[in-house]
Amino acid sequence: MTDDKPAISHSKLQSPASGRRQGLLIVGHGTRDPDGRAEFLAAAQAIAARSPGAIVEPCFLELAEPTISSAVERLVERGADESLTVAPLLLFAAGHAKIDLPAAAAEAAAMHPKLQVRQAVPLGCHPALVELSKRRYLEAVKNLPAAPANETLLLVVGRGSRDASANAELARFARLRFEACPVGWLETCFAAMAEPSLERALPLVARLPFGRVAVQPHLLFRGELLSRIRRTVESFAVEQRQIEWLIAPHLGPDELVAEAALAAIQAVNAA
Repeated sequence: MTDDKPAISHSKLQSPASGRRQGLLIVGHGTRDPDGRAEFLAAAQAIAARSPGAIVEPCFLELAEPTISSAVERLVERGADESLTVAPLLLFAAGHAKIDLPAAAAEAAAMHPKLQVRQAVPLGCHPALVELSKRRYLEAVKNLPAAPANETLLLVVGRGSRDASANAELARFARLRFEACPVGWLETCFAAMAEPSLERALPLVARLPFGRVAVQPHLLFRGELLSRIRRTVESFAVEQRQIEWLIAPHLGPDELVAEAALAAIQAVNAA
């Protein structure tokens, strides 16, 4: 990592006016995949370990327990009844971060009139995530035969959204990632809800003059979407054996995810 990234001050998680400990609600999208839930909880634990001034509870927007409402109740029971920071462990600001999460948090907080709620921004294009994405790519190629970087095409696959700004952020992230670890060409696509889709992108990139295609899912945790990306690429690669295909690991729980989340938490609490 470069030395110019912002430092994280844990003191921002303490309420100096009342001396009361602040509540920190870490919110994941949610999945039915037990490995995905475990990865989210591991990331939340890493954030909690670096937030000694806060009472921390993890929860999910959908598809899994605990819910936002139950986690807020738990925070209040534990003493965080005046100040609550909501930290979405999401990559980009789409419908969940802009609509669903604020509505659910406000509904849960309405039962506690003294509770002041702030919401941090999603992880976005924080340098720590760019670095983590680079590391995951390097993990994928380290045991492969050496190949010139300029003969590799990088295909970054985002979740996809009906929110144009979120899709634009994926393109911005991919460009930053490309600058951090250049290869011969960069393309982006989406697993759902946006174009170009992964299914349309694969035939297009196969026509380009690159001997290796690195598909990199830009997803935080395991789940059905990640499995579907892998199945789609593997199925397509069977018919395109003239190209070396590889699938880089998803981001997963990591201290760099915690670093990006804590920067967002610090920023909203300092505002």
